[in-house]
Amino acid sequence: MYDICHPSYYHIGKLGCTDPVKISTTFHVYIELCEARRYWDVNYKYNERLDVLYLEVKRKKNSEAEIYIPWPTLYNISLNKIEEIQEGLNSDRITFAFKSEDSTSIIYKVSKGLLKPMSPEVTKLMKEKEEKKSELEKEIRKNTSNLYELAKSLNSEDSNKDTETDVSKTNEETKEQ
Repeated sequence: MYDICHPSYYHIGKLGCTDPVKISTTFHVYIELCEARRYWDVNYKYNERLDVLYLEVKRKKNSEAEIYIPWPTLYNISLNKIEEIQEGLNSDRITFAFKSEDSTSIIYKVSKGLLKPMSPEVTKLMKEKEEKKSELEKEIRKNTSNLYELAKSLNSEDSNKDTETDVSKTNEETKEQ
């Protein structure tokens, strides 16, 4: 069967991976990087512990080697798996080449330090907190005019008391003279 295939397809299949989808995906990404993008020193490798086929690539003749992970769109991937791959391959930056069945490729660069999304429970609590805050702000705005009027009436009552006190002091002073 391999005698009618490209030699690289045969060599990728001999690295140890037993998943034909991963082997095929890696081969197609390999050809794309070599032929379409014309990258240098494209080498295919396999990490048995991670069960991941990957490519070490140089974009230009003298550039640093980068790691490309061919990933079939048939398979899901999680942030935990991405972190596991980064740690397993000892790389802060990796590039995923997501390959669909129609041979479309989407390239994503991933750097170490991704933030995990909040759990649904934490998200729900934060949303409830924001809603409470919004309701309180609405109540404050609604009652601001009432509080202003109340403060003005208290102020005018204080002014009336002060005026009454001033008048009685003046009357007392007048009586003393």
